[in-house]
Amino acid sequence: MFKNKVLSCGLTGKFGFFHTKISILYGTLFSSGLNYKKKGSMLLNLPIFSSSIKAVKITKCKISIIFVPHLFCKNIIFENIFSGIKIIVCITENISVFDMLKIKYYCNKYNVLFIGPNSPGLILPHYKIRLGIFPLKYIKQGNLSIISRSGTLTYEAIKISNNFNLGQSLCLGIGGDIIIGMNIKKFIPFLLNLNKSKKILIIGEIGGKIEILFSKLKNKKIFFFISGIFSPSEKTMGHAGAINNKQNDILKKIKKIKKKFIIFNNLENINLLK
Repeated sequence: MFKNKVLSCGLTGKFGFFHTKISILYGTLFSSGLNYKKKGSMLLNLPIFSSSIKAVKITKCKISIIFVPHLFCKNIIFENIFSGIKIIVCITENISVFDMLKIKYYCNKYNVLFIGPNSPGLILPHYKIRLGIFPLKYIKQGNLSIISRSGTLTYEAIKISNNFNLGQSLCLGIGGDIIIGMNIKKFIPFLLNLNKSKKILIIGEIGGKIEILFSKLKNKKIFFFISGIFSPSEKTMGHAGAINNKQNDILKKIKKIKKKFIIFNNLENINLLK
């Protein structure tokens, strides 16, 4: 699923160049970059195309990663979708809610897996695939999958797991903006087939249903950490933009999950996974 060639949208910018170079050195297979004004040039030995349609047609890439500023993201994402890209990883944050609703609709319509926006991306250490901005010095091969809404908590969980000599098989930030494009149901089959992953840590928060969706996974040892228990009532909190109240009670969510799964009080409890 993630072993296809990658198109770097924003390769010619400082941020995109920096992280694409790190990913290439790590072992990720990039095929090209995207920039209309610099079409025909080469960067990091990759051709720069004027459109993702041309990039897909010539290089047969199926994955794109987006480092483009949010004002220009919508058109590039739609072009990715309609050109035949099947996995889009969006690092960019603050894409408008209205644009994300349309993006999510077309991703579902054309069977595109969208990770983000405002995501640190995805990394598979065993396969040397880095689609995002994960710091490699904290990544070690292992059998723990970490899936989170919060990029910062993902980094924290990686660091703590390393302290207990627990390596990672997958690290994924599904996106931190209010509306995310990821269809978790499409990602679950890949997670089930990831043989290197023996244990899964889901980092959740107020609002949303990601914990409930992942709790339906079978044949995997799943653990949860849910932040925001002490959040003030009736105030918008967290990436989900949720309000902790009677209709969206975080304690009710925890009680429901706790019937079948272990919920950590803090991330230091990762040592229990050894």
